[in-house]
Amino acid sequence: MRAALLLATLALAAAPHGHEPAIGRLLIATPQVEGYFAESVIVLVDHGENGSLGLIVNRPLPTSLAELLPDFEGAASHKEPAFFGGPVASGQMLLLVRAARTPPGAAPVLEGVSVSGSPDTLRALLEHAPAGGELRAYVGYAGWAPGQLADEIEHGDWLVAPGDAASVFSHEPSELWKELLRKYQAIEVKRSLPAPPAFAGGLPRRRSRRPGPVAADAKAVTLWPPWRSAAASSGSRTSARARSSTR
Repeated sequence: MRAALLLATLALAAAPHGHEPAIGRLLIATPQVEGYFAESVIVLVDHGENGSLGLIVNRPLPTSLAELLPDFEGAASHKEPAFFGGPVASGQMLLLVRAARTPPGAAPVLEGVSVSGSPDTLRALLEHAPAGGELRAYVGYAGWAPGQLADEIEHGDWLVAPGDAASVFSHEPSELWKELLRKYQAIEVKRSLPAPPAFAGGLPRRRSRRPGPVAADAKAVTLWPPWRSAAASSGSRTSARARSSTR
């Protein structure tokens, strides 16, 4: 009876595996994922019947926004790094904005975070950054055809977790994947039950190799709301697995 109670408690505590993908949720790559998406954390900015679109939030580039947009008015003073958003459309740029209000030309993603592909929105934010907020630019994005992301989740490529502004705008992106993987792969026991000696120790950890992303010169693109359906149904191939973003 005690063992049955422990197993039932563990099953109920593994809540993150019950989350469905949705706008604003995070995709955390599992250790089996290789290539561009190894050890990646992605925030979904679009998800629906036409497919899904996300941005990798833990891949800063060795290139600043000013360097990517040398001829773009207002960008010269922005020395913060741009981010590698994904392998699709590497000549395009999307923006994530952390601010209390959604700026004009942007669409909400989660509380305090919005997305835009509008050059007018970029110009306005470069000139007048939101008070207490942040702006991050992403070169490229990750995309899935209808049903493709669900298939990858079923195959164990992704953990789906609630999104939050602090994770999306982490100031230690190199540590984000490890932190979230520990948080959402760990099984939290809700009751104080003694663990038998067989539970001591831990499982060996697998590591994945990933190539370093290379950024090309980027340009802002106009994706006015409602732009999401058109972006998600672009049909772009995202990786080596047939119509898959992770293998």
